[in-house]
Amino acid sequence: MKVCPKCNVEHKKNGTFCSRSCANSRSWSDEDKKKKSEAAKTFLKDNVHPSKGKPGWKHSDEMKELKRQKSLDAWDKIGRKSKQHYAIKNRIQVSKYRATKKKAITEDSDLELIKEIYKMCPDGYEVDHMIPLVEGGLHHQDNLQYLPAMENRKKNRTQNYDKNLAIRWQDKRIIPQNPSKVHGRDC
Repeated sequence: MKVCPKCNVEHKKNGTFCSRSCANSRSWSDEDKKKKSEAAKTFLKDNVHPSKGKPGWKHSDEMKELKRQKSLDAWDKIGRKSKQHYAIKNRIQVSKYRATKKKAITEDSDLELIKEIYKMCPDGYEVDHMIPLVEGGLHHQDNLQYLPAMENRKKNRTQNYDKNLAIRWQDKRIIPQNPSKVHGRDC
């Protein structure tokens, strides 16, 4: 049974009020406000407040730990990727985006091979376009080489760099182990 907040009459109707006249009355006197709050209090004694959760809804610390462990197990089944994997993936996508924007991808560009070139980049080196994209170079496997990070920064648009440090991806040469020359980020 519900109690009408206006006239304090018990009723079984769907709404809050017992009739339209009680619902349409816009003026609430102090007495009416008191009746309304009393009606709400009696209703809440018998029923759970709608904004309160169900009892037992809060998780204990051990339940949280169990849920975290299940989540980690699920990711282990799928196979987690390393941070390095995502860094390489990002470089591949950025270079492809830049090349697409400059219309530097041709029909004979092998994008899968270019992805592999980026993945095989040695530590301390970066994939470099021999003829820069801004100078009209293509995002093509024949225009790519490995260059130490600092040399790549120094090269910029000019072709003024130490060509002995560059490694063509087709070459199977051993990477020079000169720590004074090889600086910067991993590829």
